[in-house]
Amino acid sequence: MKKIFFVLACSLALLMSCTVTEVSTISRETSGTSLTDIHVEDYFIDVLTDFAEFLPEKDESIMDNAISTFSSQLASSNSASGVQAVKTSNNDYTLYFDYSSFQNLAAELSGNSNQSIIKQEKGKLSFYVDINNYTELEAVVPFLADPNIEVFLAKYNIGYSEEDYLDMIVFSLGEEAPESLQNSYITIDLKLPGNVLTVNGAQKTSSNSIRYSFRLIDFLLLSSPLKFDVSWKV
Repeated sequence: MKKIFFVLACSLALLMSCTVTEVSTISRETSGTSLTDIHVEDYFIDVLTDFAEFLPEKDESIMDNAISTFSSQLASSNSASGVQAVKTSNNDYTLYFDYSSFQNLAAELSGNSNQSIIKQEKGKLSFYVDINNYTELEAVVPFLADPNIEVFLAKYNIGYSEEDYLDMIVFSLGEEAPESLQNSYITIDLKLPGNVLTVNGAQKTSSNSIRYSFRLIDFLLLSSPLKFDVSWKV
């Protein structure tokens, strides 16, 4: 969604049928705010409901529990504050928090001060995920290493073509899954405190903002790195 913008987005996307839109604002130096909207397709809500029959009974749905777990973990971090999670409809959620630094938050939640996923300093931000640093995501989000989930993820699908992967998804989640998966995107809109100087791997949308968007299936396969970097005038 939430931990850091890319971690929440990827983690919730593991539910195989989510559209995640993140708006992050860096207000000064490295601190700022983050607001994420998450939409889950109708058919996958049904899949989750069916799956829940095989799990210990809980007072909340699997999706509700995933959101509340993420927000609780985020709230326990020293680098985040003001965490709010709201269910706006049966299929939609909104998650908000303030942060002191994306890089510090990633390091704190992963227990790795040398994490390589996100780097941030005054006037610069970069994001990089590939199969080689994927275990860092697992450290931040143990859900990624869940035996029931990890078989759908990148390290179990190295070398799979998109076509082969979608065939597997049909067998696992039903005939509606491939189309829904292909239409699932992670979109990050980043507002900066100064005019953009350089941007690579993302789209400049105004003088002081960029958009980074990737298909969910690109994360699930990780056949090529997911990355962008941006610098701005300070």
